[in-house]
Amino acid sequence: DPADVTLLTGGYKHIFPIHSFPFVPGFDAAGEVAALGPGCSKLQVGDRVVLCLGLLESCCSDGSFGPAGAFAEYCVCPEGQISKVPKDVMLSEVAGLPLAGLTAYQALFTGSGSSTQCEALGSVSKGDKVLVLGGNRGPGHLAVQMAVRKGANVTTTVPPSFVDWLCDLGASRVFNFREADWAEHLQGEDFDLILDFVGWATTSEEMDRAAWVLKPGGQYISNSNYEAFNALGLGATRRGRFFKAMVPKVDSEDLDLLVAWVDAGSLNVVTDQVCPFSSLRHALRESVAGQCRGKVLLCLRDTSLEAGRGQARASEAAIGGA
Repeated sequence: DPADVTLLTGGYKHIFPIHSFPFVPGFDAAGEVAALGPGCSKLQVGDRVVLCLGLLESCCSDGSFGPAGAFAEYCVCPEGQISKVPKDVMLSEVAGLPLAGLTAYQALFTGSGSSTQCEALGSVSKGDKVLVLGGNRGPGHLAVQMAVRKGANVTTTVPPSFVDWLCDLGASRVFNFREADWAEHLQGEDFDLILDFVGWATTSEEMDRAAWVLKPGGQYISNSNYEAFNALGLGATRRGRFFKAMVPKVDSEDLDLLVAWVDAGSLNVVTDQVCPFSSLRHALRESVAGQCRGKVLLCLRDTSLEAGRGQARASEAAIGGA
């Protein structure tokens, strides 16, 4: 995930500082439970699972695990951040789901999430107009599918090579952002929600331009522009439109729902490429470049790590998300 690179390069140092070294990056993993710590109640050794270590949950000074740690043969994760994988679902189908899927789901529907100012996020319903910036990215292509599934009218922006693919995913309009200025073309169309997965609005001018695309009371939600949006404070508005930054909360109830959608065939986590562990640097470069179709995955192998209280040790013999 691009969040891995942002964390590694110090982009989150003021909000998600790394307090312990050596530091192992990575948030998503799928595999089999290798061991259980005291207090685990819903999992058993051998269960097939998918998990997210989480920015909020693992990159904190008082955490009992992390920071991060998924890019390794084993990782330790609290039971409440793990979902079981149904027997008919391949681990590779859900390995890239957690962080991207929770970001998309909570931005659209709130679920267990909230803004960085503890405000409610989206509440998309049938007929709403939703604009997704970065529809080809991990959270973007999942948000398009989820919003279409809800009956929303979805518009998205992508690089030119992904236009047809996003149409196939159900978007009613797809802008090649290299050729079309979406803020100009969509001005006055009264969108209910804009989801920014590319970090577009960083200046007052850009926020004002985005505001004219939204209806009064509409929301612009970003998983990228933390400092710019947090500087605006609680209840931040531009021309009567709300601007919110978010970090997904890892909650197994939300993740269980997303896994169930994958199992039912109503949500497809698209994999651009699967890389061996030795190609981690390449995988991170590909992910952060924004030119991937969905997710980049890593294929890992086994070693061991002790599990703590209320935590499971997951063997990542399958796939980990990048």
